[in-house]
Amino acid sequence: MISGLRRRVQEIVQGLLRETRGSIALNFALAVPAVAMLSVGAIDLLAVMSAKTRLQDIADAAALAAAPTLGLAADEAAARGRAEAFVVAQLSQWAGAPTVEAEYEVIEQDEERAIQVRLEGHRISFFANMLPPGGWRFEALATAVSVGKTPLCVLGTGTSGRMIDLVGSSRIMAPDCGVHSNAEIIVQGTAQIEGRKIQSVLAATGGGMTPTPGQGAASIADPFASMGFPSLNGCPFTGNGQSNPITYEDNGTHYLDPAIHCRPIIIKNLTTVVLRPGNHFFRKNLQLLGHGRLQGEDVFLFFDHGSDPLFGGMYARVNLIGRKSGPYAGMVMATVAGNSPNIILPGSNVERLLGVVYVRNGFLQVTGNGVAAEDSAWTVIVARQVLSNGVARIRINADYDGSDVPVPIGVGPNAGGMGASGTRLVN
Repeated sequence: MISGLRRRVQEIVQGLLRETRGSIALNFALAVPAVAMLSVGAIDLLAVMSAKTRLQDIADAAALAAAPTLGLAADEAAARGRAEAFVVAQLSQWAGAPTVEAEYEVIEQDEERAIQVRLEGHRISFFANMLPPGGWRFEALATAVSVGKTPLCVLGTGTSGRMIDLVGSSRIMAPDCGVHSNAEIIVQGTAQIEGRKIQSVLAATGGGMTPTPGQGAASIADPFASMGFPSLNGCPFTGNGQSNPITYEDNGTHYLDPAIHCRPIIIKNLTTVVLRPGNHFFRKNLQLLGHGRLQGEDVFLFFDHGSDPLFGGMYARVNLIGRKSGPYAGMVMATVAGNSPNIILPGSNVERLLGVVYVRNGFLQVTGNGVAAEDSAWTVIVARQVLSNGVARIRINADYDGSDVPVPIGVGPNAGGMGASGTRLVN
């Protein structure tokens, strides 16, 4: 458009120079206003195009600045607020900025959450807004998404107090995924949390966190709050008390079919119990003593009220791989009743815990020596409270493609709740 105006001006001037008649002066007098109008219009249009380009740059940068906030517990208000603050700051530094009307919206873009920034600029045109009538109007539109989202692998769902609490020299090692608390994170003594991202809704205190934790994150809802579990009250009330266990102690290998296990189970000496694929529901305690071993692939263990798993044998070993299909696909262990049972994992005893460990109303605690779950391709912990003490350590791996156990929606890479390592424009 601008080059066309320039060509028109050149044609008029060249026509005047070729004029050889006596009307040159008259033609020139008549042409001067047109030439002046075209020149002023070209200058005005150049200014408008420059303003439009700058406005688009602001929209692009605002969208990119706000996109990571979408990952901070999927907080739409925070994303819109960050985009708005960025635009306001940029316009305040722009001398002669146009009047701008702005819209900030979180949308779905190719099945991803994105922040869209729309800026409509208005500036006056020459001859009192006559050309064009009403002045110049131009729009800038930018949409950005977060990329490289941090998988969610440790979630404390409790909403008050120390929902992730480490003391002594204990450690949570989750270098490739994220740790989130809906309340506080407390790290005391020489304890440490390592994660790709660490964040809390309330305070995050203690010097042993890498990277520096974020505070004031939006809450992440319990992704399994609506998951149903069967009632185990159908077990007979006579003969199934803790004093009447099934004991495996002959140093052999025993296979346990999926079922509702009404009586307590004790595994001790050099005995191994292999859980066959399926869902195992425990009405009473499952206890591992001495050198006892508990293992199973494609299994889900559910502990009802009063059935705490007790993996306390000094040389006991636990090696479990979660369900690969069905309603509990991706789950390896869970408990929901009341404030108990809780799940306590002695570090050196738990070799593999591949899948989601879910404690709806109690706590998950790592104790003892060694590193729990370090042989797992991936592990996710969702518990009301996560505790670790002494020298206990747990390794939260995040090789989600390294196993045929699917990752449930709401955790791991299938969570919308953690931040991102980068952003990109999508239009």
